Amino acid sequence: MQVQVPPGSAAARDIPELTALRVAAALCVVVAHLHALGIVSAEQLHRILDGGRPAVTFFFVLSGFIMNHSYPHLSSGDPVAVRRYARSRFARLYPTLLLSLCIALPTVTYLAMTRARAPLLDFYALKEHYSSWLLASGAAQLLALTGWVPAAAINQPWNGPAWSLSCEFFFYALFPLLRPVLQRHSSRVLIAALLVGWLLQACWIAAIEHFVPANRAGFLAYQFPPTHLLEFIWGIGAGILMRRCNVRQLRALGLGCVGITLLAVAILHETKFQLPVSYPLTPLFTALIVAVARASGAGWLAPLRQRVVLALGHASYALYIVHVPILIGASVWGIANAVGWFWLPLLLLASLLIHYRFAEPARRYLLGRA
Repeated sequence: MQVQVPPGSAAARDIPELTALRVAAALCVVVAHLHALGIVSAEQLHRILDGGRPAVTFFFVLSGFIMNHSYPHLSSGDPVAVRRYARSRFARLYPTLLLSLCIALPTVTYLAMTRARAPLLDFYALKEHYSSWLLASGAAQLLALTGWVPAAAINQPWNGPAWSLSCEFFFYALFPLLRPVLQRHSSRVLIAALLVGWLLQACWIAAIEHFVPANRAGFLAYQFPPTHLLEFIWGIGAGILMRRCNVRQLRALGLGCVGITLLAVAILHETKFQLPVSYPLTPLFTALIVAVARASGAGWLAPLRQRVVLALGHASYALYIVHVPILIGASVWGIANAVGWFWLPLLLLASLLIHYRFAEPARRYLLGRA
């Protein structure tokens, strides 16, 4: 069954299978952090997941696709629609971010007051001036700016994964400008622009690695919002092309995306060229998202439409944004390792409670007030 929105329709139809895929990506990040924090031993799995970075790239591509699907006619020339869109995005993301900082507050306060040097260094990369750095990091977290500051003492305290919200808010701000520009070009021009942009992203990351000092290059290559913008744009472009192209054309584009991913991986492997593992996966993730969206409703995707899976998919953002403060708090209080792999079901349960008992009511309240 094709999932398309008729021209002029007020709202986009939900694609439940894509919602379900989100929980798989979020779990990849959680497992990577469970190992990184020393709670479980999964060295091989952690290496395959590359610390969860490919999952975040998947989120960025999916975000662009979903924004184009949900707001197929949004333009910066319609200020009323843009304000409504901005309120919706804020209400969707910010309350759970704020809750994650509240969860981190007891741990941050305890470590700062006791001047626990080892945990402050291990978890928050703080060597001195704890109070000043924690206050600065907290302010950056509240403003969703941590991804813009290439300093571990700003990025890691409180809630490390919140750097990705710096990217998301940046993408959302640009979306009303980007979507009409991409929409007005022909499919051939759009495909060429996506490919050229993908190559320029590689050049940008390579330039960072070559010219920026090592203690800053990692943040700019992995967390700086402009570095990831192209992934969001690929998602938008994929959504536009899915509406325009027939099944045969989309199949050819999908095979092309898989092909250039395999070619890029082979070239990087043979040349030992230093690029993030997630970089060549953008086309592959794009092909996967389009394939699932086009096949929405098909029998072979029925497992992704199960009620429990969809509920976890809706709660995946809560899982992603609160799991690190919970795990660090449990590590500081000495209970994390005793739970081990059982953190996975516990965190999934916590994400469901947070999403349905806090995030959704908060979103409805904010939108109602607006």
